[in-house]
Parts: sequence; structure tokens; C-alpha cells
Amino acid sequence: MNYMTRVIRQAVLAGLVAFSLCAQIAPRDRVVVIISLDGFPGWAWEDPRLPAPNLQRLAREGVLAQGMTPPNPTVTWPSHTTMVTGVSPARHGVLYNGLPVRQGDHGIVRVEQWRPKEELVLVPTVYDKLHAAGFTTAEVDWVAIFRAKTITWRFPEIPEPDGAVEKEMVQEGIATRRDLGEFFKSSPAWRDDYWTRAGIYILRRHQPNLLLFHLLNTDALNHTAGPRSYASQAGYALADTHVGMLLDAIEKGGLRERVTLFVVSDHGFKTAKRIIQPNAVLRREGLLEVQDGQIVCDAYSIPEGGTAMVYVTNPARKRELVPRLAEIFRKTEGVSRVLGPGEFTALGLPEPSASERMGDLLLAAADGNAFNAANQGAPVIAVHEGGYPGHHGYLNSDPDMRATFLAWGNGIQRGVRIGTVSAADVAPTVAHLFGLKMENIEGRVLREILVE
Repeated sequence: MNYMTRVIRQAVLAGLVAFSLCAQIAPRDRVVVIISLDGFPGWAWEDPRLPAPNLQRLAREGVLAQGMTPPNPTVTWPSHTTMVTGVSPARHGVLYNGLPVRQGDHGIVRVEQWRPKEELVLVPTVYDKLHAAGFTTAEVDWVAIFRAKTITWRFPEIPEPDGAVEKEMVQEGIATRRDLGEFFKSSPAWRDDYWTRAGIYILRRHQPNLLLFHLLNTDALNHTAGPRSYASQAGYALADTHVGMLLDAIEKGGLRERVTLFVVSDHGFKTAKRIIQPNAVLRREGLLEVQDGQIVCDAYSIPEGGTAMVYVTNPARKRELVPRLAEIFRKTEGVSRVLGPGEFTALGLPEPSASERMGDLLLAAADGNAFNAANQGAPVIAVHEGGYPGHHGYLNSDPDMRATFLAWGNGIQRGVRIGTVSAADVAPTVAHLFGLKMENIEGRVLREILVE
């Protein structure tokens, strides 16, 4: 075979591969995988030396957005819930990594994670819609999804040794009961590896129509070492390795022509040098005290990194305390904005009058600052005195909060770059690939990325 013949043959084969990846298939045969790399900033793609060859390949062969705008607050559970519902937290109700539960008058507001999805998420999700239409669904370490009735196969954030998928993996020698029972005794990197094994197993064994897949190590390293650090770069490289493992499983499992892949993240990251302690401010003002080891308070703050909610926990003093607290925190060093009732709707957040989950005030940190929950010490401290350098949770208007959005595979355009999309666009786009429509949502179908 001469040189020109080889060139022509390679071009033809490349064209056939491109056609097969773009060819439309029956919705029942489609497999959509949403890979969420927690805390993988949109701005990371600006680095020409990003150590992520698998992700770079997907970007070359598919669609890469300039970034994805997460909802407020720019925190893991609210962002993931917006991606699967197509609406903002004002409507889906997830404001934290869990459900805020008031502990009675003068008590704190506690965020409880392990509440059933049906209690936590107030609107339908794309996996609910697929399940109702007869499609199969799966999740690995997804969030705000605890005991969801519309998930066919699951390997949750905290796996259960007697769970159906877990037992199958133990029987096949992919997992051990000891590992499953002691899961959180190990590092985020180890857990990511286990979750990747579970994702590969579910794809190989069950071939769900929709797989929601979430990894955490990138977020952990950006928090503890700070974004743009060597450690965070190593985190991106490891996440890329796990993506490569999934791609290899898709190829070996004969799924490549059926798979549409979305690689997303939930938020970006910023570096903070100082930590603001709103509950220490409340204690200084006589609005919070500790009695016999219990907090008794007229107001309480829950931090979310770059923002913090403030709740008045004494209903009898609410009218008095909301304006007083606003004035106190406007004078607190490191606080750039204090937002109150009437200002939340524009941020995609519920008004306190419409939802008891919402705080009475929202504090926004200035650049270089973040919030914590401590109730003693100075109002503002250095990071090394009580915090870590990497944070998210800032208002989504901050460009550093941009998340990642990448699409590849069947039905997706090739080699396309687009501008910024919204996290609310993910659910309607996924539903559209299955011939379904999400009703009464804020996001849109990203038709510009699709081959139709």
C-alpha cells in the first residue's frame, strides 16, 4: 500500500468514525453520561499546559464552552440540582449541601445531608422524567439524590455493603465489604478511584440510558492547597485519568456509537487570605452565647465559602434584628455586600417569606475573604489561623466561579467552541436527546451543540 492510498484510507476511516459518532440513534438505545468533576474551574481551560490529555481530546472532538454559570449559591448540591432540574434554587429549594433545619426558637439552623431526595428537591428532575418514560437511570456519588425512587442502579456517596450494585461488585471481586463499610476512612483520591470502578461496572453490566457520575478529589485539593497550586494541577491530572478509564470502558463495551458524554463541574474556585467569622460577630454583639455546650442565639449564620446566610432565630425580634444585623455586617471588615429581603429573587434565591429554608440576610465576601462558622475569636482572622485557602460559594457574577461544560459523542457537533452556558441548560438538553421535554424550566436546549 503506497503513501497516498494509506492517507486516503485513513481519511475515509476518520470520516466514518465522525459520521458514526454524529449519526442519530433511537432514544431507547442512547446512553448519556454526565461526568461532574467537582470544583474543576472553567478558567482552568485557559492554561495551555492543563495536564488533562483525555479531556483535551474530548474538547477537540466535541464542544467546549467558555464556561458554565452556576446558580447562587455556587455550592455543590445547589449547582448539581440546577443541572438536573433546569431551574434555580429559588424553585428547586436546595440552598446548601443538605437541608437547613431550624432547631426551634433561639436554636441554630443545622444543615442535614441525608434527607430523602423527594423531601429535599422540590421540582421534577431529568432522571425523574426519563424514569417515568421507561428509560433506565443510574448514579454514582451524585448529590441531593439520597434514596431517589427514580434511580434504577446506584452506587452512592456512602456505599451500602448490602446495596444491590455493591453486592454485585463484591461478587465479581471489584469491591470488598470491608472497603465499603470503611469507605470514608480513606482519602478523596481513593474514593474517586472506587467511584470510577463503580461507574465502569454499571456501564458494562447494566448500560443505563442515563448515568450521573460525580468525582470529588479536585474540589478537596482546591480547598486544602488552593486553586492554581501544584496540588490542584495534580488533582486535574488524576480526574483526567479517571475520565480516561471511563472512555476506555465505553470503547471496550461497544458503547461508543451510542454514548453522549457531558463533562461538567459545579463551580469555580478562588483563593482567600482572610476568614470572616459572622457567628463570632453575633457573639460579640450579645446575640449568640454558648450554655452548657449548646448554642443559644437570637441570630445564627451558616457559611458557604464566599457567601453566608444569616437567620434571625428569635421570631419575636425579627423586625428589630434584620435591619440591625444588616448595619452590623456592613461595618464588618471583609464583607462587600449585605443583601436582604427583596434582593434575593434577582439572584435566583427564594425570599424568606416564601421559604423557611432561606436566611434573612445574605453576606457576600470581598476578594481575598471567605466565611466560616466559628463563634469565638476575632471577627476576621488569617487563613492559617482557622481555615483553608481555596473557596467557592461567591456570587455567580464573579468570573472565577465559572464552571466547566464540555459535550462529546453521539449527536454532538465536532470541534466547536461556544460562549458561556447556564447550569440550567443541562437538563433540557439531556431530555431533548431522549425525545423528551422539560416543562416550566429556566434553562434551554443547547441546540447549537447538537447535530440535528
